[in-house]
Amino acid sequence: MSIKTKQRLKAVDRRASILELSKKMFARNGLHGVSVNKIAEECNVSPAVLYQHFPSKDALYEAVIQTLAGKREDYVDAVLSGPTDFANVLYRMTVVLVKNRIADSDSVRIELRALVDDNKVSEQFFFNQWKGLTDYIQISLHEMMELEELEELEEMREMGPVGVRLAVLAYIGLVRELIIQLSLGDLGKNNKFGTEYFVKGIIDQFLRGVGLKPLQW
Repeated sequence: MSIKTKQRLKAVDRRASILELSKKMFARNGLHGVSVNKIAEECNVSPAVLYQHFPSKDALYEAVIQTLAGKREDYVDAVLSGPTDFANVLYRMTVVLVKNRIADSDSVRIELRALVDDNKVSEQFFFNQWKGLTDYIQISLHEMMELEELEELEEMREMGPVGVRLAVLAYIGLVRELIIQLSLGDLGKNNKFGTEYFVKGIIDQFLRGVGLKPLQW
């Protein structure tokens, strides 16, 4: 192996280390809560070395966000691995999302801070993370509303698209709160029941809220 190759590998390792440590700092303090000098100090490099890898703090932040993009949820197995009715598929998709998110508490913190950091890159990324779930709910509710014999959705049918959007926002709020409690709160420290137990509670609450019958677990 040539000296040049060794140097390149060291640079790759250093970049990976900077990304990992910066991720933790952004999770704790947000984009605007840390300076380049502080990041360099935490990473045990000079600001000049940091700029060799990332031309700006914003570029570093975007690179951290991109590392999270590789962990996006794959719902194919969740959709195909059981009953295909709306409630059961939604349950399995939600379990996948929640388990993946609570496995990386730093990404949860970054998402929460992104809500106030006003960074378009992070806003779009986290919007896309939820999109598979929100699209499924929206499409499914619209399809069910078109079935006139399904009387349970009559109230939402009267509200039209607004009712569907409100239902989606309500569900995302419930799921996000569960993720926060399981990854950052006391619920995660004393979780004796398992993620599935709490997701079932959310599903039942949501189904009742939109006028559908809860599942018989």
